[in-house]
Amino acid sequence: MAWLPINANALMDNFFDQIIDEAIRKKASDIYIQSESPAFLRIRGLMAQADTRPPEGYELDHAIERILKIPGARSQLYDREEKDLSYTKHIGNGREKRTCRFRVNVCLSKKGVAIVMRRLRSVEPDPAKLGVPDNLMRLILDNSAGGIVFIAGPTGSGKSTTLASIIAFILQLKALNCITIEDPIEYDIPDGKGNIIEREVGTTTLSFEKALRAAMRQRPDIILVGEVRDPETSLAVIQAAKTGHLVFTTIHTMMATQVPSRIASMFPIEKQSWVIQELTDVLLAVMVQFLVPGGRSSGKSGELFLATEYLDVRDMSTRELVLTGQYDRLRDVQRGSAIGWTLNQSLKSLIVSNAVDESDARRVSNDLTRFMNE
Repeated sequence: MAWLPINANALMDNFFDQIIDEAIRKKASDIYIQSESPAFLRIRGLMAQADTRPPEGYELDHAIERILKIPGARSQLYDREEKDLSYTKHIGNGREKRTCRFRVNVCLSKKGVAIVMRRLRSVEPDPAKLGVPDNLMRLILDNSAGGIVFIAGPTGSGKSTTLASIIAFILQLKALNCITIEDPIEYDIPDGKGNIIEREVGTTTLSFEKALRAAMRQRPDIILVGEVRDPETSLAVIQAAKTGHLVFTTIHTMMATQVPSRIASMFPIEKQSWVIQELTDVLLAVMVQFLVPGGRSSGKSGELFLATEYLDVRDMSTRELVLTGQYDRLRDVQRGSAIGWTLNQSLKSLIVSNAVDESDARRVSNDLTRFMNE
């Protein structure tokens, strides 16, 4: 690895601090830094070249050493190709001191090293202010037997923000033991009346599966798993719910009715029906969410509004539709009953209230052919 001379290291440190300060000042959501390139910020969804310029002939090796806090960071990237982690910057002094957190992806690129940093806001302890529906919060607060709640949606739709808010809200009300397992940790969730143990894959635990198995010996009331992405984690999450724990997790699906088949697809064909049976026994609800830009015509440009799709799976007739794979029928029931609503219905409500423009709502619809009829 090529080390920078001390004065070059200092220049790189200054650049790194300055680009973060500029991002915070301009309320940018993302920072983009790449070898042999200018730095960019994403502000209100749009890319803009940063005023802060990288030092001439700079190398990013020192920056990634600083972020990863591990000597030989570049060699680790060669081994793993990329790394996801969190980064914390302290701003100000004394009573003015505050903490800014970032979700960071570091990878090797054709030009050298690329760093993308997503600014993480402080936890909103009231999910209603984010647009999380009352139906989901009532289900969670009334729960006493455990089960799984999935928050689904595409990358960048605010799933982690929603989960952090829900956990913070619960811990404000109840003295519970909560264990979170994330890759990376994205929010510092306040303890409230309870206790929270936050674990990070790759830093304080080797995997979601291992951390989940350890959690069973830590007597949790609530478990948050950052994402279900493999069969081992899926089975561990289901087992945790079967033993009476309330489990929250995320998954990348666009419709609530797709979650059972998405989980089943992680397994060999001969095990898929068994997995759906196991999942259905403990599945409580699925909420799909999308972030929609505020309407320009109504003066809400620059704001983001949460559009949701919701499915309550506790009713026996609903579970029967899941078990028999009648997902089209399940979606029909979802459209017109107390078990939930579709994303299109939520988008229509946002349009009617002048929160978002129809053109933007159409762009995030997960069923455009029925957009006008729901």
